[in-house]
Amino acid sequence: MTRPHTFLPALAVTAVTVFGVGVAAPAVAAPTTVQSVSPARQATGHDVYRDWYASETNCKQAGIAGIERGHWDSYSCAPGRGGLLWHLWSNR
Repeated sequence: MTRPHTFLPALAVTAVTVFGVGVAAPAVAAPTTVQSVSPARQATGHDVYRDWYASETNCKQAGIAGIERGHWDSYSCAPGRGGLLWHLWSNR
């Protein structure tokens, strides 16, 4: 099964190629690193950006899986701009 965050950029590249939509690719691409941490993330201690997901449910499942594997102690899922993507943050 293809993960949404690998499928969506490929879909954007296809749209650019087929339809000539040059503006769509940057809007869909996910950043690989986080430049700054919002004050809300610092207050909760969730200052490590993990990944982005197409739904809140998928984000929460990944957060719980990370706790179960011992990768982090707590997590939070924050909606992205426009509420289309969800971003997973953890404490370590």
